[in-house]
Amino acid sequence: MRNFILFIFCVAITGCASTDNGVSFSGGSYEYIEPTGPNIAYLHLETEQKTDGFGFAPYPHTAIIYEQCTGEGEDISFGYVGDVEVSTELKLGNPATVKVKSNKPIFLAFGLIHPVNGYECTSKYIFTPESDKTYSFINSVSWSACPTKTGVILNQDQTEPIEGLQTLDKATHMQLTLKGVNTNRTRCKT
Repeated sequence: MRNFILFIFCVAITGCASTDNGVSFSGGSYEYIEPTGPNIAYLHLETEQKTDGFGFAPYPHTAIIYEQCTGEGEDISFGYVGDVEVSTELKLGNPATVKVKSNKPIFLAFGLIHPVNGYECTSKYIFTPESDKTYSFINSVSWSACPTKTGVILNQDQTEPIEGLQTLDKATHMQLTLKGVNTNRTRCKT
């Protein structure tokens, strides 16, 4: 009976889900600061549902953004730029649209990161945004799966696949490191 009560408490209060593949992002997180200048693209970040089953906003989803620091081809390194939290109850809202630098690769992890129970389920991508295009990432609010629908927004009703998109959802820490992504939110060295 005691184990059953603990299980119910764990699922009802904190979720008790495990992090997929053990990949999690550590280090201090910082609020994302949008770039300025002429070479800008946009990320449209959204959760599929705007409320949970009880009419409340779902727990905020987080987009972790990295930009390319150095390298070409296989020898690329990415540096952490900042986090964007997506929720109807926060400043940017849900959906949230943020500016990113265009014409150089970025790494994006987007999904549910819960600091209380350590659950982390993010979709992970590397791609090169093109100037003046809007890239849509719509995340599931499910605790059991974390798929994200992706596309380049052409108009209100149409999207097309993102050219050159590398999906790294099942990547391990080592595989991300080999792609030049550090999971401890280290910034580019200037």
